[in-house]
Amino acid sequence: MAYRQTDKVSARLAETRRGILDAARDLVAEGGFAAAQVSEVARRAGIATGTIYRYFSSKEELCRQIFREVSAQEMDRLALIAASDAPARTRLVEVLQTFAGRAIRGRRLAYALLAEPVDANLAEERAFFRRTHAEIFARILEDGIASGELPETNVKIAAACIAGAIPTALIGPLAPQSHELDENPDRVVDEIVAFCLAGVGAGLPERKAGKIERRAKA
Repeated sequence: MAYRQTDKVSARLAETRRGILDAARDLVAEGGFAAAQVSEVARRAGIATGTIYRYFSSKEELCRQIFREVSAQEMDRLALIAASDAPARTRLVEVLQTFAGRAIRGRRLAYALLAEPVDANLAEERAFFRRTHAEIFARILEDGIASGELPETNVKIAAACIAGAIPTALIGPLAPQSHELDENPDRVVDEIVAFCLAGVGAGLPERKAGKIERRAKA
């Protein structure tokens, strides 16, 4: 008779796997993917180093799973905003503010996701992440053009430009050695929003007391 795991054993295995992923994510958030050494992940998770290889064949596979989980969570958040019934321009501003704002608040993890030198597998995940990001913007732009809020444009190219502009603009400020975000991080978000709106012909964002009005709770 073939061996079948009991519910208790399955739950324990899932709990151990989750503990490994949580420990690895914490390390990436503190020091980037380079900090997620298998021995340190095991120490954080309270298990033997060899145990990790029962769940992940290599550090690269573990880091790839971390990248997938974190990026999927962020994309789900943005997709939810994009799918709302708000006007397209409002949704565009909220997605831009949410993406850039959350990156700034979790700057070390965001830098790892967006810019840290990585192996080919993680580079593939990063490219997929950016394509998915562009698809979210494309849907908003299509809605805006259909409703007359935005001028006609090549949606695919415009969305790709926005998806590329945000991480490019954030790389410098997010870098571990940078101090650009220490005093006025909102300014970076505001400038990104203003640039992207201008790029799709949506005009300047609304401003109150000299700052862009923040509609989203990122």
